[in-house]
Amino acid sequence: MRLDAECYPCMMSQAFRAARLSGMKDDALRDAMRETSAFLEEVDPSSSPPAAAVFFYDRIKELSGVENPFKELKHESNQRALALLPRLRQDNETSPDPLSFALRAAVAGNIIDFGALAAPADLEENIQRVLQNEAFIDHAEQLHTDLASASSALIICDNAGEIVMDRLLCEVLLSLYPSLDLTAAVRGGPAINDATLEDAEKTGLDVVCPVITTGLAMAGIELERCSPRFQEAFYNADVMLAKGQGNFETLDGRQENIYFLFQVKCDCVSKALGAKRAPRLSGL
Repeated sequence: MRLDAECYPCMMSQAFRAARLSGMKDDALRDAMRETSAFLEEVDPSSSPPAAAVFFYDRIKELSGVENPFKELKHESNQRALALLPRLRQDNETSPDPLSFALRAAVAGNIIDFGALAAPADLEENIQRVLQNEAFIDHAEQLHTDLASASSALIICDNAGEIVMDRLLCEVLLSLYPSLDLTAAVRGGPAINDATLEDAEKTGLDVVCPVITTGLAMAGIELERCSPRFQEAFYNADVMLAKGQGNFETLDGRQENIYFLFQVKCDCVSKALGAKRAPRLSGL
C-alpha cells in the first residue's frame, strides 16, 4: 500500500508518542516534531507507511539517544500475554477446530500495537471479542487445505505480546502437521513495539520452532533489503502467515501464497478492504 492522506497525521502522532517515550520534552520535543513535519513534506508518496516511518523513528533515536523507547511497554505486553497462555492452551484443546481457535487468538493478539493505536489495548477483552465474532475475511478452510500439502511454512511475526499468541499458533500447527518445516521471523532491530529475537526468546517461541530475523528494523517487509536468510525462507515457503497491518501494507499484492492475520487499525486500510476498524480499548 502507498501513503494515503490519512497516513500523514497518523505518522505525526506516532512520532510524537515515540519522542515522548524517549524522554524528549520542551524544545527538543518541538524540534523533533518540526523535523518529522519537514520530512513528511518530502517523502515519496508511493512509499508504504512502514517504509516512510523508518526515517522519522530513526531520527528520533538519534536525537534522543534512546534506541528502544517502547522497551518497557513491550516487556509488559509479553508478561500479560504469557499469563493468558495456559488458559488459551486449555481452551484450544477443547475446541472442535484447534487451528481456527489458534488463528483467532493470533488475530486477537494483533491489537497490541503502539504505532497504530494511541492507547494500549485490553488484550483479554479483545481475545474474547475476536473469539466470539466471525472474521470479516476468513480463508481458514483454504489454509487447512494448503497446510495439508505443504512441506514448509513461514510465520512473519508482528508485535511483542502478540508473539505469545503466535507461539500458540506455531504449537498448534506443529501438532496438526508434525512434518511441517515451520520457521518464524521477527524484526531485525527495534521498530515501534514489534517483536525482535529478544522477545522470541523471552516468550519461548524459539523453543517451538526456529526463529530468524528479517534483517530490518522496520515494521514491515522490504524484501530486497531483507537478509539473505529471510529471503531464502520467504521464497522457499509453501505457505506464509503474515501477522499485522505493517506486513499487510508492505506485502499485499504479491504472488506468493501469503495469508494475512491482523486487525484493521486505520481508516485507509479499512477503506481498502471494506472492513471495520478494531475498537480502541484501554487497560493493558
